[in-house]
Amino acid sequence: MNKNQVVWRTLADAAFETGKRQWYSLEELADAARSPVSTTHQALGRLTEVGAIEKSRRGGFRVVSPQKIVTLLAANRRLASDTVAKTTLEGASQLLDSGSAILGGTDAAAAILGGRAPAGKGVRIVYAEGGADLSDLPEGNEVLVLRQGAVVESSNRSGSTSLAQTYADLFALPGWQAAEFLEALSQRIFGAVDWEQKEPAGA
Repeated sequence: MNKNQVVWRTLADAAFETGKRQWYSLEELADAARSPVSTTHQALGRLTEVGAIEKSRRGGFRVVSPQKIVTLLAANRRLASDTVAKTTLEGASQLLDSGSAILGGTDAAAAILGGRAPAGKGVRIVYAEGGADLSDLPEGNEVLVLRQGAVVESSNRSGSTSLAQTYADLFALPGWQAAEFLEALSQRIFGAVDWEQKEPAGA
């Protein structure tokens, strides 16, 4: 995942998971995304173009369309470039049991959906910690193993990837199972038009 995408994911997760839409400075977002200020500024350019964010009269900016941000994130997601290993379900279980990985893909989506699985889970995804030893993993095609990265490691609280990360990964994952989970997740987060109300007087 490139640096622009990390910034987009940070914005989307803040909006979806905590309701945070107002960012008081570029530096605040750069710190949250663990990204250089210059990179953060560049990442916001595209979001401004499509109207996903607006500059605030008091400084900083606010998110007006989380849906546009996560859609842009998903459209630019490339799983192949981040995949460091492919293994079996047993191999993935070894990583998860050791506490050195978290769930992604359809498993993470099922967790977000409260345990509901609209389809079989198909090809699975796990995110391994940066220092996890993958040399002994059995080879297979059932599970893609990706590295977590600093932002995923610091933001994970539930043993699975965030909502925005999960959505983007499902979008990039081939197969009808991923498509079924993506549709269920879309209905969950895009069930109604989500457009930030006009800012209150004096904002």
